[in-house]
Amino acid sequence: MSSLIALVGPTATGKTDISLEVAARLDAEIVNCDSMQVYRGMPVLSQQPTAAQRKMVPHHLFDLVEPTESFNVGQYRRAALDAVNAIQARGKAVLFVGGTGLYLKALTHGLCEAPPGRPEVREALWQAIEGAGAPALHARLKSVDPRAAKVVHPNDARRVVRAMEVYESTGQPLSSFWERTSDPSLAVQVIGLTRERAELYERINQRVVRMLDDEGVLEEARRVGSLPLSRTALQVHGLRYLRAYLAGEATREETIASWQQQVRNYARRQGIWFRAVEGLEWVTVSSEETPSDAAARVHEVIQHSPATPPIAGRPAWKHLSSKYQVPGT
Repeated sequence: MSSLIALVGPTATGKTDISLEVAARLDAEIVNCDSMQVYRGMPVLSQQPTAAQRKMVPHHLFDLVEPTESFNVGQYRRAALDAVNAIQARGKAVLFVGGTGLYLKALTHGLCEAPPGRPEVREALWQAIEGAGAPALHARLKSVDPRAAKVVHPNDARRVVRAMEVYESTGQPLSSFWERTSDPSLAVQVIGLTRERAELYERINQRVVRMLDDEGVLEEARRVGSLPLSRTALQVHGLRYLRAYLAGEATREETIASWQQQVRNYARRQGIWFRAVEGLEWVTVSSEETPSDAAARVHEVIQHSPATPPIAGRPAWKHLSSKYQVPGT
């Protein structure tokens, strides 16, 4: 059994509750693997573990940066490796928990660092997107870096901008950097939680209603919404709909419906991503079982499955980070 385990899967599968039980069985400490939960000041919006849950098991890499700060996958990987070293020095296992596939692959595949871009170039590209849309800039990317254009979705504005920024700053396509030096990858045993689709979507729908009934989420939306948020923090689910609701531009019903649809779409994309993860083993959680019951089954899988070894030159994965890239993409 590996001392590095990742418990991943779509949002609302029950990862937080189940991870507490799994960590107790493994004598593990939990390391965040969610790109929104690294931010301070929005625990309800990002669905962080509660203070009571964090007291049950040591948690790491939550509330790491202000939502006004930029934070990329390279910074996450360095922080995660520091956490791993400290946890293992205490003789504990490490349990990564979250739903951000980019973070997981940064750990399991390593990273190669593309050159820094230029802020003035980046800002001009964002202005181009605001004027003509991401697909128009993607068409430009296709003409200068067809390999990158093939793996970046035309509507993925942030990564289209990053790819074009590298090209316009260096004169070289971003894809030319992908096979260059990379950090070592980690041997992580990856377990994916899933539920039947209808049940998962119903859990998402119910969670959104509960969140809107919680005055805490409205307080967070007021406070966070007044800040100059980083482009990543701006993507936290529900924020734009809550802003419209608080401004009187949308009804409660419209807010709930839009927010639910956003999260359901995200859960579907997460499922697609994790189904492509090499060596991942799925555990389907039933509506009848408790988190303890599900954790017992996860623990059994962990005990009888080896970790995926770190292998140089693994197959390409099809997402680009804001600064760092995975080898082979």
